[in-house]
Amino acid sequence: MAKTPGLLDLLALVPAADIARAAKALGLDPEALTKRLLALDSTGISTRLVDTATRALKPGEAGRLVIDHAARIFTQARDLTRDLEELAGLQAPEMHFGTDLFAAELPLGAALGRMASANSRLRVHAETSDFEHLAREVLAGKLEFAVGDTAGAERHPTRLAIEPVAEHRMFFFVRQGHPLVAAKEHSLETILVFPLVSPRLPQRMAVHLGKDAAHARVDRETGDLTPSLMVDNFVVARNAVMAGDAVGLAPLVALEQDIRTREISLLPFTAPWLQLSYGLFYTRKRPLSRVAQLFMTQLRQVEVVLQAREQRALARLNGKKRTRRSATRRKAKTAAEPSAHAAKSTAAPARRARIRQ
Repeated sequence: MAKTPGLLDLLALVPAADIARAAKALGLDPEALTKRLLALDSTGISTRLVDTATRALKPGEAGRLVIDHAARIFTQARDLTRDLEELAGLQAPEMHFGTDLFAAELPLGAALGRMASANSRLRVHAETSDFEHLAREVLAGKLEFAVGDTAGAERHPTRLAIEPVAEHRMFFFVRQGHPLVAAKEHSLETILVFPLVSPRLPQRMAVHLGKDAAHARVDRETGDLTPSLMVDNFVVARNAVMAGDAVGLAPLVALEQDIRTREISLLPFTAPWLQLSYGLFYTRKRPLSRVAQLFMTQLRQVEVVLQAREQRALARLNGKKRTRRSATRRKAKTAAEPSAHAAKSTAAPARRARIRQ
């Protein structure tokens, strides 16, 4: 043991329950061990951790509290070390999980790419489906976990554990040249005249979309909305929008490139309920494997980057809206100036005539 012991040393000594026995195991006499334990009390902890007045090696109340916390911290540190070693290549980690359309378009690819770079032997089998189906598959033990909208998992609070990850605003989008691009009004009633292409949508959105969405259906049991064009692949959904008059729905970060190239237009409709709330969920009976825990950590790290991108994109959009409004006001002012000038020109002779009279 070091000259000035630490909490890790104390954790190793406590099971002996006797100062003489612990001292013998360390090759020290009891008096020397007692002095070192007293030294531990003066290493930044302002209370007595171990009662050294008797032969028993017995932590006091404060000592037990510190030891319990330290034990958890050291256990977590050991688990993290094992996880990193596993990911670095000591073993071949494997994950079988599910994801919905939006999670697949947001952090999933970047998180998997990072993990594969850390361990080229990583094996992943990811299935894409809607959040309700994913919840059933996790409950059945066919998937270790799923990443997606948590609406389906929230229906099984005693059976599924949920780790929230992030929220994202959702936007309706259409191809350039779509009739809605030039429309003066963009209410749900005018937007949803056209077919909606999206995955299954949760009840919190369905209560607003259901009455206006053409040919969509609301599940009587769950309250979820199944749109007329229900797909679980973003590439297919985007292609359906680009090829016709369907209206898509997606987070802004999934549409950045198409917005820059002006292939799509966002419809100026916003609402507080039009928001994606996604997370990672798994059965309570089976804790996440270490590689799954590392995956969740990577999801959160990638999400920090996505949130920053989303804020920048929103700022650009708001800047463009202000520019367009200013340009519209300038045009209106310019158009009004000739009329005002003509009115002044007509009024001047009339005033002169009245003066002469």
